[in-house]
Amino acid sequence: MEANLRSPIGNRIKRLWRSAREAPRASEGFTLIEVLVALAILGVSLATLLGVFSQSLEYTSRTRTETEARTLAQSLLAETGDGAQLHIGETSGSTSSGLSWRVLVRPYNREPQNSWPVEAVTVTALVAWKESGQQKMLSLDTLRLMPKAPAS
Repeated sequence: MEANLRSPIGNRIKRLWRSAREAPRASEGFTLIEVLVALAILGVSLATLLGVFSQSLEYTSRTRTETEARTLAQSLLAETGDGAQLHIGETSGSTSSGLSWRVLVRPYNREPQNSWPVEAVTVTALVAWKESGQQKMLSLDTLRLMPKAPAS
């Protein structure tokens, strides 16, 4: 057997065998440290992305609720209509989505109105809702004219 290994082909096989045993094992895969570092980087990246997505969802929900409240308040002001339908006082209610609302019609007391042929009133639409355990409120005001009540 030794005679065969001393031949040129045998010497070549011997050199290949020796070089294969002494060669670095880079082609065998990743080391444990490389895998752990990669997992740590992946974990930090995923935690950051999760935080960004969570904040984005919270902001979207908050914006949707605020938009719904603003739309409701504008709708309530539009429903007050012209002055013929207005009455001094307060109306309230709530929606199925958890928004509560009030419409206040109050006399406009900024200047004397005795000589005016109509009465000026302030119409205020208040919309309230709970967000993250806190009470939030939106208020829209407008000035409307209504016929004066007949003098008695």
